[in-house]
Amino acid sequence: MNQQTITLIGCVLLIIAGCGQPSNTALMESGDYARWQGRWEDAATDYNKAVSQHPGDWRAQYHLGQCLLELDDPLGASQALAIAESIQPCNEEIAELLAEALLRSGDRNRLFSFLRTRAQKHQTVRDWIQFAQYAMDLDDPDAATNAINTAIAISDRSDSTPYVVAAQFAERLGDDTLAISMWQQAWRIEPKNETIADALRTHGEIPGPTMTGITDDPQ
Repeated sequence: MNQQTITLIGCVLLIIAGCGQPSNTALMESGDYARWQGRWEDAATDYNKAVSQHPGDWRAQYHLGQCLLELDDPLGASQALAIAESIQPCNEEIAELLAEALLRSGDRNRLFSFLRTRAQKHQTVRDWIQFAQYAMDLDDPDAATNAINTAIAISDRSDSTPYVVAAQFAERLGDDTLAISMWQQAWRIEPKNETIADALRTHGEIPGPTMTGITDDPQ
């Protein structure tokens, strides 16, 4: 038996072995279509088969997590999303969905640890703000304050978002003086933002040049 014949037999055996087992591509396409139609159970079935065949397929893990959340299975969702996040650690959408799944599953300790570790690792304004918001919702105002202060420091006064979040935190804590100060800081960065301006007005402050210390008077 020559080498060409052996190779041909090998190819035929591989084709036979693969018969009856859908390819990962076909499963993903089927799952995507079912998900688009809102058929969450059907989509989850396809994605589950896909991850069984290829556990390292982060898209399959991510979409499986999405479906399981829609099916009110946050524990299962968090397991799939944790795998997806470990493969794609810079993907913000995966991280946000994993945080939601952990919160809904009641695993607050893991949620807190995940968000803090992620923020410390990536050192982005967005990650620190996310940590701060969840920490506040988890009744840990000290951790929330530290996180939002870190976000402000990282932003280097070029992003109004952390100041807006800080102002909202201050309002929840009943500290109007701090809230006004944070809204003013946000307004200085983004003076044309009507949401910020309206927030200042609710505190009796009138947005304008006097808040920046700069007036039109040439003197």
